[in-house]
Amino acid sequence: MTEGAQRRERWWPLPSDLPSPPFQSGWIGFSFRSWAAVCLALATAFWAQLDSPAGAAVTVMIITQPLRGQALSKALYRLVGTMLGTAASILLITCFSQDRGMLLGGCALWLAGCTYIGSLERNFRSYGALLSGYTIALVAVNVVDKPQNVFDVAISRASCVAIGIASVAFVNMLTGSPKAWQKLADGLESRARQIRDFGRRAMQGEDVPDAMETTALAGDILSLSAQITYAKTEIDRSTRRTAGARLAIIGMLTVLGSGRAIAHILRHNKVSALARRHVLAWHELREDHSDRLETVSSLLQSMREEDPSYHPNAADAHFLERSAVMLSNRMHISTGINTLQYATPAGEALKLAQIARHPDHIAALINALRVLLGFSITAGLCIASGQPPSMAALSQAALILTLASTANDTTQFGMGAVWGLSLAVFVAIFMNYLVLPHLATFGALALVLLPHTIFACLMLLNPKSSAVGFNYGAFFPLILGLSNHQDYDPLAFISRNIFYLIAGVISFIILVLLFPPTPRSRRFRIAASIGQDFEAQLKGQGRPAGAALLTLKYDRLAQLLSWTKRIPPHHFSRREGERPVERPVNRHVFNRLVELEDLASTLARVRHYLDDACACSCLTALANDARDVVKSAAFPTLARDLPRLSCEFLDVSSRSSVSGERALALLCAGSLEALRSALAENRSTLMHFGLGRSRW
Repeated sequence: MTEGAQRRERWWPLPSDLPSPPFQSGWIGFSFRSWAAVCLALATAFWAQLDSPAGAAVTVMIITQPLRGQALSKALYRLVGTMLGTAASILLITCFSQDRGMLLGGCALWLAGCTYIGSLERNFRSYGALLSGYTIALVAVNVVDKPQNVFDVAISRASCVAIGIASVAFVNMLTGSPKAWQKLADGLESRARQIRDFGRRAMQGEDVPDAMETTALAGDILSLSAQITYAKTEIDRSTRRTAGARLAIIGMLTVLGSGRAIAHILRHNKVSALARRHVLAWHELREDHSDRLETVSSLLQSMREEDPSYHPNAADAHFLERSAVMLSNRMHISTGINTLQYATPAGEALKLAQIARHPDHIAALINALRVLLGFSITAGLCIASGQPPSMAALSQAALILTLASTANDTTQFGMGAVWGLSLAVFVAIFMNYLVLPHLATFGALALVLLPHTIFACLMLLNPKSSAVGFNYGAFFPLILGLSNHQDYDPLAFISRNIFYLIAGVISFIILVLLFPPTPRSRRFRIAASIGQDFEAQLKGQGRPAGAALLTLKYDRLAQLLSWTKRIPPHHFSRREGERPVERPVNRHVFNRLVELEDLASTLARVRHYLDDACACSCLTALANDARDVVKSAAFPTLARDLPRLSCEFLDVSSRSSVSGERALALLCAGSLEALRSALAENRSTLMHFGLGRSRW
């Protein structure tokens, strides 16, 4: 009986019959945990008689996260950032308490420096750097007219942060919130299945996803590295277990890149049926701890046992080299996942499991300049107004400008600040004058805060409204002015909140006018960095082949894909007869840059194999000859000499009786053939971008 017929026969509903909720899974638990932490933080702050108990609730709403590891990791960096920021505030007040201009100038420089560092970092390390920056605005700027109060304000600020962090940690441990490390393990298992299927399809010569889809998958795999930092706070033996997760990620990326190359080889070259059959059999039946040299040796031995007259050609060597890399890295995936889950030893491979990132120093510098100029402009406006409460607007503007520096769309973040603060003010008016006067107990206040917290959490979970949700949820307690003795004076309410709204508007204007990031400029800088790395590899001075180069490559390509998707698609049209033909420019440019990145990786791989061959007595002379040709010969000379060198390495491989030498010679031949093929396919790209001019 079909599922639909079964549903029609019974009259009672089941949970599976209900429509899917419009919110992300886990939103109920996340919302109630956040609400419980807010109530606990407020109760503790009220009991401790803090000057601004609302700051504890603000801390909770800023660090609240769906997963336990996320919340604890963010809490740790918030604590460190607060300590650094308060220390810098006390130092600046001590040095320039009598000189407002120097004090504000020092604050601006500190903000800019922290913004620069935060823009280069990732995840909550970035947040910690940004927090240490805007803490100085919340402490030093707020006491610019009363510098003698700096210690009291600093202690109050630190106390609020500590209470908020402790509340979140206690609620997460008490309620058993979802664990980040388990989500990481599940994510690795899911991606590993995708990668195994991708490798199998590539080996069988089937169609595989194109460069854009493959890069999207690589970016999805690399995004799991963020969860590694969250998992550290949850698990024992975290160093070994998180290294296992990194090893699995690197193994997946290696298989992904090798699979793309294998699919390309089988599509454009004639590979012997013997080589394809043995490689596919190895892929289907074997998974051991063999490295690429041992894998190639075993493959050559098994093929020659079946056909003693077999001698691989250049296409076979290229295919076998890429297949050996893919086959030997499959074990890294399963080993890394087992190490994460059970802390099983993985040998020396864990030491090599390092993930590199592509930093955009120009974007970081632009962000720092935007914060520096924006803070200076806002400070000038506040001083010109002559209103002491205007310093609250300066502090709020500094906070918004600093946090916006890590947003992909600063305009959207600024708009979120305007809408979020405005919404918070309207809700605060309703609560302050229609609800709070009728409350007599903290329990009633907690119930009133429940719908507000749920609404803020729902907006935070939605990427499209996260900026509005953050500004609304985080700053609502401050706008409401929660304290031990609630003030219902309308003038005080207006005086306090008018400057929060002004800060939001000023921040939005500055974010729109001062160096807003554009997808085209970001894509251009990434393309320039790819070209620079290619030039370095061409001179033999680039990064060596390995995990760092691999992860840097895919991180850069993932960023390139992200910004390329933000550019409106344009098409060139031409007429062939009477039908217009359109060509997607963005996809074409992206594919060219991916091929250029692959070419740079091939150069690094050739250098790695030739360096290994130089240590082998029977290959030293030939390897030195090949290294000189690759490093200095013109492109036409390379096109002529690379096939010759590849054939000579294959001859050595055929004559050698030592399995290690035979395998290494074949790897050198395969990498040289890969370089020849890549140079031939990218000739127009190199000419178009003007790369390698000295070798034309």
